[in-house]
Amino acid sequence: MNGLKVIFLIVAVLVIGQITDWGITDHLAVALFVILVAAWIWTRLSLRGISVVRRAGADRAQVGQSLRETLAVRNGGRISKLWIELMDRSTLPGHDPGRVVTVPGRSAVEWDTHTVCVRRGRFHLGPVELRSGDPLGIFTSRTEFSETPEVIVYPAVVELREVGIPEGALSGGIALERRTPYVTPNVAGVRDYTPGDGFNRISWSATARLGRLMVKEFDQDPTADVWIVLDLHQAPHRPATRPVNWVPDDRGQWPTEAWLDSTEEYAVTVAASLGGRFLQEGRNVGLIASGAHLETIPSDRSDRQLVKILESLAVVRADGAVPLAELLVAEGRRLGRHDFMTVITPSLDERWVAALAEVAQRGVGVSAVLIEPETFGSGPSSLLIVSALAAAGIPAHLVKYGEPIARAFAGPAVTILRGARG
Repeated sequence: MNGLKVIFLIVAVLVIGQITDWGITDHLAVALFVILVAAWIWTRLSLRGISVVRRAGADRAQVGQSLRETLAVRNGGRISKLWIELMDRSTLPGHDPGRVVTVPGRSAVEWDTHTVCVRRGRFHLGPVELRSGDPLGIFTSRTEFSETPEVIVYPAVVELREVGIPEGALSGGIALERRTPYVTPNVAGVRDYTPGDGFNRISWSATARLGRLMVKEFDQDPTADVWIVLDLHQAPHRPATRPVNWVPDDRGQWPTEAWLDSTEEYAVTVAASLGGRFLQEGRNVGLIASGAHLETIPSDRSDRQLVKILESLAVVRADGAVPLAELLVAEGRRLGRHDFMTVITPSLDERWVAALAEVAQRGVGVSAVLIEPETFGSGPSSLLIVSALAAAGIPAHLVKYGEPIARAFAGPAVTILRGARG
């Protein structure tokens, strides 16, 4: 029932009263008119003095984690609000904290929501729309609170305990003649102390000899800078077309792979996991992602590097137009003997294998992670690309849909003949 229907009913009652000359119809029409006016006034006052407060537990989360949010509907007036419906138009998938509440005068009603983050990206919480009205539902009133706090959902990071760490010129190698702010075993010389230098860099012997504070300078360790190349060329990526019946563990936690449903999501998760693993080992890690816009994060091993990588991976999409082979030709030129490149791709185009082999011929360490596209549904076999990698002697891992990612990295990267499927 709404206002127009009540008005039509009043008119109908008056017409019937005129035709039949029933006195009761006049009383009925007056009663309906009084109800209509009272409902209109009630509705006009139903959202007066109402405000909404929302507090997110954090503005960062990862796929598979729960995002907590507290919402409160406050009534600043003295009159109780019989019913208020809160509707949330957040862009976070699965986030629906809306409900209908009764708010007494001079008080508030609040509740907590827990949303499992199933998609990476940047999302907005809100805006919030409130709806209320009279008890009979004749009229409704709406108002919107346009506050839209942002939350970013990072890709999940799978723990890769046994993944092989690439080595540069470790034993018997020469130090890289590039200065580094980190303390390494390779002392390059000493210089005068400047404010901000760490006390652990002070050379006390040189200080005593020269009579002023001197600090050591270090060369970089002779280990490989790791470059993670994420293939986001649109053509080879595909969604999963078959379900996988994942089950939670004894603690009720779902595996990370339960939220991944495409080669794109698997590739991004592998990139995040490898980046986290290499940074744990103290390696300089850089990222190259070939989406619609080329995303490049210079190699570094600072505490902020993993956050930079995760923030970038949270928003990249498989919408690039540059094939992987062209990307490797262009980006491989700036890598040297003390760099290591690992490529993550679902592409079955053998040209990228040849391009990666050319990069390796210049002394750059290389490996590949193949997201096998045929395991996501019907499609061509990856046997030919596996054979091409084996012929080029490129170590690689095979990642299959429906299997734990960590299983593909259960040991050091090996020549792919050992993992090839017949």
